[in-house]
Amino acid sequence: METKSPSRLSGLVPGTLLCVLLAALAYEGSLLSRHLTGSVLAGPILLAILLGVVVRNLLPVHGRFDPGIQFSFRRLLRLGVIGLGFDFSAREILSVGLRGFLLDIAVILLVYGVALWIGRRRDLPESLSLLLGTGTAICGASAIVAANSVIRARDEEVAFSVATVTIFGTLSMFLFPLANRLLHLPDAVYGAWAGSSIHEVGQVIGATLPYSQESLQIGTVLKLTRVALLLPVVLLLEGMLLLRRRQSEGARGHHARHFPWFVAAFAGVVLLNFIVALPPSLLSLLQKLDAGILAVAMAAMGLETHLSRLVRFGWRPVGLGFMLWIFVTVVGLALAMLLYGHPKTTGV
Repeated sequence: METKSPSRLSGLVPGTLLCVLLAALAYEGSLLSRHLTGSVLAGPILLAILLGVVVRNLLPVHGRFDPGIQFSFRRLLRLGVIGLGFDFSAREILSVGLRGFLLDIAVILLVYGVALWIGRRRDLPESLSLLLGTGTAICGASAIVAANSVIRARDEEVAFSVATVTIFGTLSMFLFPLANRLLHLPDAVYGAWAGSSIHEVGQVIGATLPYSQESLQIGTVLKLTRVALLLPVVLLLEGMLLLRRRQSEGARGHHARHFPWFVAAFAGVVLLNFIVALPPSLLSLLQKLDAGILAVAMAAMGLETHLSRLVRFGWRPVGLGFMLWIFVTVVGLALAMLLYGHPKTTGV
């Protein structure tokens, strides 16, 4: 196995430290917004991306930072996806029930279908449509990175997709509670709506926590179930794209080379957390460490984003992200009312 030389490792330090600094600033900014407004107007993930974009496009970033930035974007981000497995517990996985799985699977299938359909009609790259569909259907930024291990889109497409779904997911965190003041949904229905429609786990918690323990529990469980479905979804994408490449290029033997091993490692962590009851203090530490790793990786993603290249996308991809956001919100509400609206089905 090839090892990195000391000089190569030292070359990663400047860029990695820059990403860590931006991630720390993002966390401070998120805490400051919570202190001033009582809620998180922008989470550390979104702030880290935005800070990275600002630094890359407004300040001169020397080439010596690039190795560490690329390391954080590619390696640390995959490590962060693996660490998401520590967000699960055996009780939560078992408690989702048949209707919870039906709700999540229906949302995922419908969002992917609509993403591809709209993307073709708007003449967008299929890779971009798949990334936006994945981020909307599964779990935002981490799902986009996992799916890109088999989609192999350009870095700009990945950064654009992550920023788009993060912004719309953040809007959902604030708009869902406002909408429910008009709709007066039962707690179970509201929790199921949030858990099946909002992009990130933290955003679901932010939208359901003010209501009740029931809405928080149902929303979190359904959201985590969508995250757990990341592995089979990525494997299905891998099989679909591999078959298409073989048909168009006559290629052979690509599966082992492109298999998303870090997504399989994520499933292994989920299984470990399912079998072994880790001490709560250790589990909390691992979850916080993983959140920090993801923030560093998101800062690197921002630093890899050149606005001049994003301009080429125009407004059509933004329109796709917006339409997917509206679609998943409406469909999630309809399915939540159908599956969780009966008076006898108020539990998870």
